[in-house]
Amino acid sequence: MGAVEALSNPSTAVQRLLDLAKTWSDTPNGAGPSPPPAPFKTLRKLKPHELDELVERYQAGSSVYQLAKHYGIHRITIGRLLRSRGIDTTAPALTEEQAREAARLYADGWSCKKIARHLGAGAETVRERLHEEGVPMRGPHERIQKR
Repeated sequence: MGAVEALSNPSTAVQRLLDLAKTWSDTPNGAGPSPPPAPFKTLRKLKPHELDELVERYQAGSSVYQLAKHYGIHRITIGRLLRSRGIDTTAPALTEEQAREAARLYADGWSCKKIARHLGAGAETVRERLHEEGVPMRGPHERIQKR
């Protein structure tokens, strides 16, 4: 029996299911009416004085996310606008102090992965900073000999 035949002459179980389905809400989880969809945002070009203000706010400590919300434009656009003004928006992965700590921990036998977890960075970032610091790297299976 096909779906059309089953629904045109439903069994008792199918009829109960159809009756139950009539009571279901049209929204997910029965949460009531769904909110209207957000309107599409149109491209917004900042005026020169707004761009100057954006730079000032960023240099005063506002995050790219805060600026994006304030100006109603995407965070990537904020970053692009700041870079167009010669401002680097990428934060250093490890500070100089953290790089020195990473070198000390590595010399004590810690792995790059363990150091990365400790400092809240990526293992590849730690490896690159150790390389920049001139730290000789161990092989993947080498262990430091403790005295």
